[in-house]
Amino acid sequence: MPVAEMQARWVSRVFKGLCQLPPQAVMEKEVNEKKKNQIQWFGLTFDEVLKTEWLVYLDTLASFIGAKPSVLGLFCTDPRLALTIFFGPCSPYQYRLGGPGRWQGARQAILTQWDRVLKPTRTRVPAGSSSSFLSLLTVVGFLLLLAAVIFGFL
Repeated sequence: MPVAEMQARWVSRVFKGLCQLPPQAVMEKEVNEKKKNQIQWFGLTFDEVLKTEWLVYLDTLASFIGAKPSVLGLFCTDPRLALTIFFGPCSPYQYRLGGPGRWQGARQAILTQWDRVLKPTRTRVPAGSSSSFLSLLTVVGFLLLLAAVIFGFL
């Protein structure tokens, strides 16, 4: 879905005349170069023309419309956000930080995305009955695993 959204944002700007397509010869050359590498990247399959390195493709399209975030620039102005983008998952929110289609809530959405991912796994509070037997079983199991690893390498 993020790829389709970015394609729609880019093509709408092309239709409006705000972005220009590269010359046909340049586009054909790029397509042929990518076809050479696709088998190496994805293997030989019947749908190889549909496969692409989607993160690279998203960054390319975002740079065409001016929506690709500059992590270095963000590091100077908002280090927490820059580190979250650099070390966190790639999410469509980062392409809404600036440029056309800018969204004021993008920063907050990026910084809280793990909260939304983990929320469904924390739907109930387990009973507070921790038995000493389970704790002892866990410690014994860990010691047995450690012993197996140590003796396995000797």
